[in-house]
Amino acid sequence: MARQTVEQDTPDTNERIAAVLEQLAANAPVQEIGYGHPKFQERLRAEGFFDEFAKPVYQNGLKAEARGLKPETIERAPKLRAGRYLGGKVEVVTDARGGVHLRYANSKVQDRMRFQQLVRDFDDLIDRIWNEMQVA
Repeated sequence: MARQTVEQDTPDTNERIAAVLEQLAANAPVQEIGYGHPKFQERLRAEGFFDEFAKPVYQNGLKAEARGLKPETIERAPKLRAGRYLGGKVEVVTDARGGVHLRYANSKVQDRMRFQQLVRDFDDLIDRIWNEMQVA
């Protein structure tokens, strides 16, 4: 009779064990991908987080970041030649260390607003200078 009890309890015990294991799996913490995780690093590289210019590029004295820019912009910006562009509103200067400096009026709010009407963003600025440089 004892043997018969064990056989009857086995299916119920297996079901309980399965239910407990399912509950443990449901309670397990969701894997969070942190900064050091290879998948997160791969995503950052794909989004251009670690992109850099071949030479330093400065915009009105501040170092320009290549992060988030188009690949053409990252390639072209260090290759800009010295001169005045966009009707004399933008000056490109190269220094002895190979850096490229973009200078334009931006000290007043009106200057910044006028410049914003001229170019949309940094990508547009480099594209327009590049196109004008190719014609000249």
